[in-house]
Amino acid sequence: MRQTSVSLMWLAVSSGVHAQAVSLTQQNAQRATQALTFLIQGPGECLFQHTDLPVAAPSKNMAALWLRAIFHDAGTYNAASGSGGLDGSLQFAPEGTDEVNMGIPPSLASRFIPSSNSISPADMVALGGIVTVAVCGGPQVPFRAGRLSSNTSNNVADLPSDAFAPVSTIKAGFLRMGLSALDMVTLTTGSHSMGGAHAVISPNITKADFEPFDNTPGVFDNDIFKQVLAGKCVIPIDCAFAKDPELLPYIQQFAKDQSAFFAQYAISFEKMLNLNRANLSDPITVMISQHANLLAEGIWPQSNASATASNTATVTTKSNAENYNGCGALACLTAALLFLV
Repeated sequence: MRQTSVSLMWLAVSSGVHAQAVSLTQQNAQRATQALTFLIQGPGECLFQHTDLPVAAPSKNMAALWLRAIFHDAGTYNAASGSGGLDGSLQFAPEGTDEVNMGIPPSLASRFIPSSNSISPADMVALGGIVTVAVCGGPQVPFRAGRLSSNTSNNVADLPSDAFAPVSTIKAGFLRMGLSALDMVTLTTGSHSMGGAHAVISPNITKADFEPFDNTPGVFDNDIFKQVLAGKCVIPIDCAFAKDPELLPYIQQFAKDQSAFFAQYAISFEKMLNLNRANLSDPITVMISQHANLLAEGIWPQSNASATASNTATVTTKSNAENYNGCGALACLTAALLFLV
C-alpha cells in the first residue's frame, strides 16, 4: 500500500451567478476525503462499483466517471474571458442532460454534492478526481480549494470531446482553455487509463456493454500508451494523437516510462482542476491511501483477476466507518454528501 498526501485549503470569493466559495478546514477536508474514498475503496471498485450507484446507471465505472466528469465540467473553460470551467455546473440542464455528458449525471459526480457548506460543489468534484487518481494507483495531485460553484449550466458546445474530431480541433479547444498540446495528450489519453466505453453511452464507439480502453481498466497506469502505440484504440482520437509528429514523442515516452507519465499527469491534471475564475488557496495536507491489490483486481478480463480486500489503513474503511464520528457507514456518507437524483 502506498500512502499519499494531497493539499487543501480555502479562499472565499463571490462573483456574478456563482455561489460564494466556502471555508474548508483541515477537519472538513479530511472528512470529505474519507467520504469520497469510501465510495471506491472496496475490492475491485477502481474498476466496477456495484453498491453506491443506481441500478439503472449506464456505467458502473465510478472511478473512471470521476475523471470524465472533471474533464466535462472543466472543459468549457475560456481562459480569455474566465467563463466556464470546473464549477459543478454539470448539475444543471441543459449541460448535464446533453448527449455529450450522457452517463455522468445519473452515475456520479454531479449527484454527490455536499450536504452542508463546509465544502463547495466545485471543490467536491475536484477532490473526487484527486482521490480517484491516488486510490487507484496514480500520482499525488495537489488540491487548491476555493472554487466558485456555478448556479447555472455552462455552454456544452465549448467542450472539446468529439472522439472523431481532427487533432487540430482538439488542440484548439485545449488552447482556448489555456492548456498545451502536452497537457492535451496527457489528460485525454492518460485519463483513458481508467474505465472503458459503453454501447449505451457511446454507440458510435462500441457495441459492447463494456469495452476497456486498455488491459488494466481498474488501475491508473501507463498501459493505455502502450496500447495506443500498438494501434489498439477504443477512442479514435488516441490513435490520431499517435500519428501527430508533435504528440508522438510524448506517447512514446509515457509508454516507456510510467514515472514520467505520472509526473506530467500531476502537473496537467492540477491545471485542469484549477480552471475556475476564483483565486485558489495555498495547500494543506490530507492523507489518501492506495488500494493494495490494484493489479489483481483491475486487469481485464475479470476472469484473470483475483479480487482481494484492499488495505486502506489511513482512510476510514467500510468496516471501521461504523465508528467514524459516532455514526454508521451509510449515515456518515449521507452526512457528508447530498444524494441528488
